[in-house]
Amino acid sequence: MNAVANAFALAALVASGFLLMGPAARVPAIFATVAAGLEVLMAYGVVRLSVSGFPIGLVLGAVLLVAGVVAYLRVSAKGAVSAATIAVLVGAVQVLRGLRAL
Repeated sequence: MNAVANAFALAALVASGFLLMGPAARVPAIFATVAAGLEVLMAYGVVRLSVSGFPIGLVLGAVLLVAGVVAYLRVSAKGAVSAATIAVLVGAVQVLRGLRAL
């Protein structure tokens, strides 16, 4: 992964961790944090995950995207809305990269 992908993964991890601290969207934040954490670990070569015939980045991006949307719909504080937006945008970029649209 390149530096931009690493930065996206770290941004998603920080945003989902911020969502995890609030009570409004705890369950989607857990899924987003796990997906972003796995992406960060993969980006820095700590963990290698692979599924034959299916890009794991697409799966993790989709989990992040869906969890971010659900969290966005549940939160109302400015910081939580910003964190959910970051998770949605990073998830969308990763899904598009997984589908080779970007």
